[in-house]
Amino acid sequence: MLSSFFQLGPIPSNHITGYYDIHLVILSYLVSTMASYIALDITGRLRDVGNTRVNNILWLLGGSFAMGAGIWSMHFIGMLAFKMPMMMDYDPFLTGLSMIVAILASSFALFLLREKIINIPRLGLGGVILGLAIASMHYVGMAAMTTSMNIRYIPWIFFVSIVIAIVASEAALYLALNSNQGAWRRRIRLKLISAAIMGAAICGMHYSGMEAAIFTPKVHAPHLMSFLDPHVLSIAVTIVTFFILGIAIAASTYKEILNYQTIKFARQAGMAEVASSVLHNIGNVLNSVNVSANLVAEHMAKSKLIGLVNVSSLLNEHQQDLSAFIMKDPQGTHLLHYLKMLAEYWQKEQSFIVSEMSKLITSIQHIKEVIAMQQTLSGVVRLEELCSIEGILDESLAMINIDSAKHRISMEKHYSQLGPVLIDKTKLMQVVINLIRNAKDSLTASSSENRMLSIETGKDNENSFFIQITDNGVGIPPENLTKIFSHGFTTKKTGHGFGLHASALAIKEMGGSLQAESEGTNKGAKFTIILPHQL
Repeated sequence: MLSSFFQLGPIPSNHITGYYDIHLVILSYLVSTMASYIALDITGRLRDVGNTRVNNILWLLGGSFAMGAGIWSMHFIGMLAFKMPMMMDYDPFLTGLSMIVAILASSFALFLLREKIINIPRLGLGGVILGLAIASMHYVGMAAMTTSMNIRYIPWIFFVSIVIAIVASEAALYLALNSNQGAWRRRIRLKLISAAIMGAAICGMHYSGMEAAIFTPKVHAPHLMSFLDPHVLSIAVTIVTFFILGIAIAASTYKEILNYQTIKFARQAGMAEVASSVLHNIGNVLNSVNVSANLVAEHMAKSKLIGLVNVSSLLNEHQQDLSAFIMKDPQGTHLLHYLKMLAEYWQKEQSFIVSEMSKLITSIQHIKEVIAMQQTLSGVVRLEELCSIEGILDESLAMINIDSAKHRISMEKHYSQLGPVLIDKTKLMQVVINLIRNAKDSLTASSSENRMLSIETGKDNENSFFIQITDNGVGIPPENLTKIFSHGFTTKKTGHGFGLHASALAIKEMGGSLQAESEGTNKGAKFTIILPHQL
């Protein structure tokens, strides 16, 4: 049986040699590169935050078909690129079966990559299975040529081609995971580079598999007539493939635009909410300013220090006989006691005025800080900069202005020393403000007497850190926990339904993830942000 598949002996003298049409070889690489790009892009869509089950199924089916058709087309064009001094025919059943294998292999890869977290063993096993599936597709497609010739394979090259398929699959899975993280421009750049590498790897597997093949003529081979020129057939396959891949790219791009618009609208709504909070906070501070200013004005109007004017007039009248006036005159004898009383009164008055002026200065400084933070958040340019995570959290808390006495909320902060982190401060602050505000609303709506809001930071691993915002408020029902990041979903009467969705997308753009946990109604909630620790 092995001898009918492998070329175990010397290469037959009647083996058929051929050559490659370089134009079709280049075309096969372009098709494989585009198929690779689609695979990377669809992977990002499958991992979009807030996808429904139906959305995931549609992306999985559509992506599997587009990716499988692209990989199969590359192999078919690659076989058409191989020119031999005889007519070639393809078995329709085996040719169709090879395409089904390609689609199933693509479906497996996308199914594997839909998970949010993929560990190394799972990634390794997935690469092996995907590589074997792609190799099977190739050799089933090669078997479709056996109607016109015999094909055997040189064992060591055959196994090298399978190793290349597995290595290419491992690289494809790894690149697919990493090319869908970070900012939009970075993702596009990584996808293009990754697609070029994956396309070369897929072509490497195909052409090494072709190199392993030894073709010999059949003794009673049927007489074949060619009705289609290989160039025409390859161009037709390419046009259909590019049409399919083009539809997939258009659909994925449209989804990316929707995601961007969601973030944009959520950012505008978030800015409006932040501006409202700023005005509310400034209004509260201005009330304090007004009270202090009125108190100072009233005290100055009623001040007994006006009596110093009378003392000055009295002393001027008796400046010629001042000692006799103080010693003998009834008014003069009380003058020293009166001045002592005025001095004591002035000390109390000065202490009061200094205290109120200190409150005024503090309030005005707070107004300046809140306005400065609002200006920072309103910045049009969003650049990554070295920031203190602790500083971002404290600024966010100042924007929300949780009054422990008024709202009956206790605050706990457990900050680790993370050091400076290179991050988009504006984007992260908006996400944190949204989460803290949600926690505040949850606690305010709770009937619990012991309301607690906790913020914690720490290292998730060597390359990432976490921010946890935990409350013991109204909690999240189990049926809502899976929908909480979906676009348009909200449990608030005045909610717009894309705050958490946009927050999760924003964190994803920064290369991280946003997770929600809750044990159920009235058992609080925990939101965890995980981000790469960049210096």
